[in-house]
Amino acid sequence: MKKMYVAVVLTWVLTATSAFGQPAAESAVVTDNATRLMRPIDKAQDKADADAKKARKEAIMKEAEILHAKGELKARVSEMEADKRDQDKLLESLNNRYHANDKEIERLQKRLEEQEGAMNEVSGSVRGIAQDTATVLRRSIVSGAVPGRDKQIEPLLSETEFPSLANIMKMTELMFDEIERNGKISITKQKYVDASGRETEGEVIRIGAFNALYRNDNKIGYLEYAGAKQAFHELTVAPPTAMTKEAKKFVKNDSQGLFLDLSGGSAFRQLTDMPGWYDQLKSGGALMYPLVAVGLLALILMTERLQVLVKEGKTTEALADKVTSSLQNKNWNEALRLCREKKGSLAQVIEAGIGHRHERAEVLESVLQEAIQSTLPRLERSMSALQILGMVAPLLGLLGTVTGMIATFQMITLYGTGDPKIMSGGISEALITTQYGLIVAIPIILIHGYFQGRIDRIIGMLEEKGIMLVNAVKKDSGASEAL
Repeated sequence: MKKMYVAVVLTWVLTATSAFGQPAAESAVVTDNATRLMRPIDKAQDKADADAKKARKEAIMKEAEILHAKGELKARVSEMEADKRDQDKLLESLNNRYHANDKEIERLQKRLEEQEGAMNEVSGSVRGIAQDTATVLRRSIVSGAVPGRDKQIEPLLSETEFPSLANIMKMTELMFDEIERNGKISITKQKYVDASGRETEGEVIRIGAFNALYRNDNKIGYLEYAGAKQAFHELTVAPPTAMTKEAKKFVKNDSQGLFLDLSGGSAFRQLTDMPGWYDQLKSGGALMYPLVAVGLLALILMTERLQVLVKEGKTTEALADKVTSSLQNKNWNEALRLCREKKGSLAQVIEAGIGHRHERAEVLESVLQEAIQSTLPRLERSMSALQILGMVAPLLGLLGTVTGMIATFQMITLYGTGDPKIMSGGISEALITTQYGLIVAIPIILIHGYFQGRIDRIIGMLEEKGIMLVNAVKKDSGASEAL
């Protein structure tokens, strides 16, 4: 195509040249030259055509390859789009599952928290009960015979483990065993520490959860339980004699009674630690001896007055019941006989009145009043002394308080207040003397009032029967005058 186009162009050029007046010969020459020029051009054209053909062929092949690749890519794209749609569906499904699982996790988390709270509450309750049970077992005197029971509960006290049912059942069994043992009296042969600190083996008699006794070579006494060591030891200070005697009778089955310490040993320790009366006398100072003397003297006087007034009261009441009818019936001889049989103040008064019944009423009343007054010294003897002793005792106690406080302040002046033991002597003297002063004075005052009341009742009865005698005599005199 290009070759023909070039030839036409050249022919046109040559023709145009000849048309513009070039000679014919020159035209032929030009044509010939043109022909020679066209040969390389033809060759070039042929080569170009061949190259173009080859290029078109290659382009066609490339185009076919591209089209094939494009088809494969389209197929791959379609496949990938299909995969994408599948993946989108899968992603959506997974998202749905994710949200569902998230909600399920949240629900399970709440349930777990609730269960953990309930478990912690149960664990805390069980652990608290286990601690209380371990304390009870350690303090129980049953552990003196069966030591180490509290160790079986230690797994329940662990804060890192949840209490197992087996351990809870074990604790329950121990609690029921403790209840059962506390309701029994048991005798076991085991070791205990005696008063000298040596370990001794003998019979230990446990009375429920209260006390324990020991019997070793006919020696019987009380034991104290030491919860820290879970062992028994003898009381270092012997309890009162009455308690020891009762314990011996109980062990020998001679008595069903026994002194029990419901406080787990605290009461017995206080009894053994309490100072005796002699120790208190010494701690009260010198004024305790006058106080004791006042108390003993008052006791002697009160005993004597009690005997006199009780006897006088019984005699007066017995005679009053019998002589009343005789006086009312003016049976003077019978009244005199009764008065001579029943000695006493009333008999003395009535006998004096009957002896002066013929005197005027004024004289008779004076005689009776004199007779009543004569009985008063015997009735009121030592009453003033009791009253004085009742007043002196608290004053002695107050004096002891003053002297004790003076001694305390002297110790403070010399040694300061750093050591309380230095001041304890003066304070003890001040308090104990006051205490014993009141202990002595209060019974004296009360008994003095009681005695005074009995004396007043006896005197009242004497006056009553004296008035009855005067009235009877007046009636008798009036009747005689009328006759």
